[in-house]
Amino acid sequence: MSVRTSEDIQRWLVERVAGFLELTPTDIDVRAPFQHYGLDSMEQLRVIGELETWLQRELDETLLRQYPTIESVAAFLSKAA
Repeated sequence: MSVRTSEDIQRWLVERVAGFLELTPTDIDVRAPFQHYGLDSMEQLRVIGELETWLQRELDETLLRQYPTIESVAAFLSKAA
């Protein structure tokens, strides 16, 4: 398992969320709540599943509700590694 920095995780999440929403990464504000972008629960679970694969570790399915912004998810995951 490789260690990912907060910046790595943030970058990955920005690219994934932008891809889901058919936006460019520059359209994504890492401090805006996921709800702001209208990600439904199925899309959130998909993001978490892909993030688990990328990080090579299991994540709680409520992660995006517990940490409602890209910035907060990245900070939590980089410290919890």
